[in-house]
Amino acid sequence: MKIKAELWDKMQYMFRNFYDRMVHAYMVYDGIVDLKILKTVLISFTEMEKILHSKFVEHPIEPYWEVCPYSIDDILTVKESTNIEKDVNDFLTQTIPFDNNVQYKVSIFFHEGKTHFCMIVNHMCFDGGDFKYFLSALATSYNNLKMGINKIELKTGSRAYTEVYTGLSSAEQKAAGKLYKNISAVEDKHEFPLTASNPNDKNMICKRKVSKDLFETARQLAKKFDATANDLLLAVYIHALYDIGNFDKNDTITIPCMVDLRRHIADGGLTTGLTNHTGFMQCSVTSQGQTINDTLASVLRSVNKSKRDKFIGLYSLPLIKLAYTVFPYKLSEFAIMKGYLNPLIGMSNIGILNPKLLSFTDAPLVDGFITGAVKYKPYMQLAITTLNGDATLTVAIRGNKEDAKIVEQFFDLIEENFKAFIEHNK
Repeated sequence: MKIKAELWDKMQYMFRNFYDRMVHAYMVYDGIVDLKILKTVLISFTEMEKILHSKFVEHPIEPYWEVCPYSIDDILTVKESTNIEKDVNDFLTQTIPFDNNVQYKVSIFFHEGKTHFCMIVNHMCFDGGDFKYFLSALATSYNNLKMGINKIELKTGSRAYTEVYTGLSSAEQKAAGKLYKNISAVEDKHEFPLTASNPNDKNMICKRKVSKDLFETARQLAKKFDATANDLLLAVYIHALYDIGNFDKNDTITIPCMVDLRRHIADGGLTTGLTNHTGFMQCSVTSQGQTINDTLASVLRSVNKSKRDKFIGLYSLPLIKLAYTVFPYKLSEFAIMKGYLNPLIGMSNIGILNPKLLSFTDAPLVDGFITGAVKYKPYMQLAITTLNGDATLTVAIRGNKEDAKIVEQFFDLIEENFKAFIEHNK
């Protein structure tokens, strides 16, 4: 059985030139999950969304997914862990080949009375927004079975990129179809100061938890400026970039910030299939502020223009669609690559991980994060998720110990900026 490869499947495959194509989740549950029920739900989900057990076939004219046989052992591994940090890291930093028979893997590590749930999925299948949905649907279905309710549900609607227009009026849809502007055309040459690429570099996920006391206090203070948590994160991030990169304080820095396009879908994406619906907006500041407040003001001047735009995140989609329509697949990828400028530095606020939606009845969620693909040098992205008020910052890169130290210094700077913001505004 063959399944059509949708526009975002092809784009995420093209991005293999810049990163490892995986999205990663790590969840810690206080208790021991019921493996029999978990296996039942995972098998059901895999049957409901067939690309999860398909291989991607890079046909030069029109690529497609080919449904493959599989067993639960291809998806799930279980282990009693004596070195939880190493086991989690080793699992999360692996890569699933695009032509594998399954496109996601789960590992359960039992350690000191807790269940450590790890999952990686091919980004071609879905993005961070649908990853949160997947984990929520998993918890809901698990809890149903645990309570004797025979109900397993996963959305299985259209995966077409055109779903993103369904929440717009007819006139707005017509206007959105003409947004050919290449939003990636902003050329910012600033690079995060990683070491030179080396064949010995390895996939790694660097992370830092910003405590609720620090993050939530700063977030509440930001409201005085009509700034969201995302605005504040951009400000502390960009302010730190000037310092870690030794950039001229009067340089203009432009950061693409990921935008969940489900805001444009009629039902918020609750009935579409699992897929990618992520665009981005540009945030440009013309200099590093003398204080973090100044940098936040610059961020707000930039992002407020995007926030007022009803078509936020939808630019370039008609251009991409045109390329895939006019040319055979291999030529279209070449044409898109000629015009596409992959951002050297980016930010993705994946958002809140809600324990009410993600907990199992016999094992509540107590910790965790989701992060995007492992970037290849010189590319770098900061990802953020929040859980119980704590913010987890992650930078997933292919690098070495020296790179890890540089990222740690960067996290230090971000935390200092949070503290400075609080001190300046309390």
